[in-house]
This record gives sequence, C-alpha cells and structure tokens, in this order.
Amino acid sequence: MLVFVVAGVAGCASAPVGPPVDAPRLAVGDRWQYQVTDNLRRGAVSQLDMEVIAISGRSARVRLGLTDNSGRAEWIDEFDGRGGLSVGSLWHEPARPFNPPAQLLAFPLDDGKTWRQSIDTLRADTQLKDQILIYGKVGGRQTTNVPAGGFDAVYVYRIVQLDDEEFWRTRTTRRDAIWYAPEVKAPVREAHAAEYTEKGGGPDMTTISTESTIIELVAFRPGGK
Repeated sequence: MLVFVVAGVAGCASAPVGPPVDAPRLAVGDRWQYQVTDNLRRGAVSQLDMEVIAISGRSARVRLGLTDNSGRAEWIDEFDGRGGLSVGSLWHEPARPFNPPAQLLAFPLDDGKTWRQSIDTLRADTQLKDQILIYGKVGGRQTTNVPAGGFDAVYVYRIVQLDDEEFWRTRTTRRDAIWYAPEVKAPVREAHAAEYTEKGGGPDMTTISTESTIIELVAFRPGGK
C-alpha cells in the first residue's frame, strides 16, 4: 500500500539540503494516480488511484483503488493532520484502526531526523497482544524522475515490523525507500521490500521474500477548486 503523509536509486541525485517540510494541507478532490510494478510477479504492472473524499479538521479520508489483471479493489484509509495512518492497512490485511496513528512519515521532514514508534495491537486471529514497530530516517533532498516528471524530493528510509509473527516464522519486516515531494503533497516514488525468516535454525531455515514493489507517480490533480 502506498503511504501518504502510500524504486530503485537509479535516476536520483543528491541535492542541497532544503528547509524542513511540513505536513501537507490536503483538500477534497486531491487525486493521485500511481503505477505499481511487482517484481515478484515478473514486473506485473497495476494502477493505484487515490482521492481525498472528506476533510474533518486536519484529518482526511482517502479512497484508494487498485486495478490489476484480476479486477479492481477499493478501500478507504484515514490520516491525521501529521501524516499518521489512523485507519487503514499497513500491508495485505483488512483495514483496522491504529491508536496512536502509525507515524509512517514524521513531519516536519528535516534532514537527518529519525523517529521510532511502538504501537500496541490486539491480533484479530489470536486475540493476543502484539506490537507494530516503525523506524524512519530523513536523508535529505534528492532529485528523481518518475512518469509524472522530475521532482526535488525528500528521501526517507523506513522500516516497518508487523504484528504477524507465528510459531514457525518471524514477524514480517518491510524496508521502504520513499521520495516525498511537497508540491504534490505525497510521495512520488516508493520502493518496498518485505520478508520473514523461518524459525528453527539449521540448513533448512529460509528467508522468504513477500514483497518487492516500485510505486511511481503518474499524475496529480489538486482539489479544493
């Protein structure tokens, strides 16, 4: 899932450090279209559409639609005014509330800034307490090119550890590279790589890759007009 406030390093170059980037002021009708390339499915390409459908204070409800060869799926995420995901999905799971909101981007984005977050959860499958762990670091400005054009973006590295550990495997760890562009109020490029490791030790212990995707902005249309 693309992270709101939802590729490779090729095509990116370092740029001078800019001022801190504040959280976006979203407006009803803001709309983004992304191209999603799935490298675990031989480069299969799908389309992700995102549109702000409601604003309450600084919080926003965003409708997402993913279209691929199997059809189209839609769902709604909710974001707080600081870029936190208050209701939604961090991975391939039904939408759920997060309290506190999952701080996927910690605004203001300032060069060198780091953050950590632990979110207590109650697993729906086991009814046991667990945690989601988030770490992020802002790496400064980089220029990057995507189908929507060239952008002077803020680079962010993030690790998300999910609350899905089983007796036979570790929790899923997802490593994200993000290029956030203030002028479009969202990332213009994201690269996600997720994996877990089987438990037990010995020669049969294996690390399983579960995601390798590149998400690139194709078009942005501002709302509120």
